[in-house]
Amino acid sequence: MHVIPVISTKGGEGKSTQAANLAGFLADAGLKVLLIDGDYAQPTASSIFSLSYEAPKGLYELLMQTADLNQPSSLISHSVISGLDIIISNDPHAQLPTAMLHAPDGRLRLRNVLQHPLFQSYDVIIVDSQGARSIMLELIVLAATRTAVGVVKPVLPDVREFIRGTINMMENLLPFSALGLKLPEIRILINCMKYTRLARDTYQQLEEIINDGRYSAHCEQIRVSLLSTFIYDLEIYVEGHAAGQPAHRLERKTGRVSDSAFATMYNLASELFPEWKPQFNRIASKEMEAKHG
Repeated sequence: MHVIPVISTKGGEGKSTQAANLAGFLADAGLKVLLIDGDYAQPTASSIFSLSYEAPKGLYELLMQTADLNQPSSLISHSVISGLDIIISNDPHAQLPTAMLHAPDGRLRLRNVLQHPLFQSYDVIIVDSQGARSIMLELIVLAATRTAVGVVKPVLPDVREFIRGTINMMENLLPFSALGLKLPEIRILINCMKYTRLARDTYQQLEEIINDGRYSAHCEQIRVSLLSTFIYDLEIYVEGHAAGQPAHRLERKTGRVSDSAFATMYNLASELFPEWKPQFNRIASKEMEAKHG
């Protein structure tokens, strides 16, 4: 079971969209996936896909430990996508940050809760997060099993904010290593990539910073790398929102220079979960058969 947070300390980077679309692709590939909407302020991931069943409880009860985990139907909502379950965000009055700040195990609460047998039945748990530095983001990062996806736009202020905010937050979490916790590797996903020289130059600057280890004085302990997959055209993802469908179902081929949504999600899933490449290849083969059939 992999717990993979999708993070950034800056809002508007596209975390919810990419978290949901990755979850949808993995589910269509035959994996059992749970999407946790950890953005209590703007719960976008909760509403991208329609629900066939909406549980009466959600993130608030999960973290406050008032949900009976032996009764999954009280907490786990089911999306219309086979294999994709959701824990909705339901903290409109923002009570969770204060509660977790004062709880003795606040930063470890999500990590501890996800050890329950209920969650061991999932292949992947994707956790969306708020675009702000807070204890909520910290507890989501600490729940990761090996990897977190950092979403960044190829715009210089956004790149600087990622290094200043997200990397600095990771540095502040280093003391948890004394408890035997290994911080996840941050895999950076470039979102909203443009066909411009400025975007390419910005990416090259980020690539140099990462490769040279200039993002942190603790680069040996805080591992950061760049994903090869880029997200270019966002129009199809907007259409996916409107249709309540993962973008890979709507765009299987394209006349653009950049990859289709299907190819993009296939490449992203293959990079993050190489052990399931055979499943991804099967769904790709079906797409090819449908295209030529």
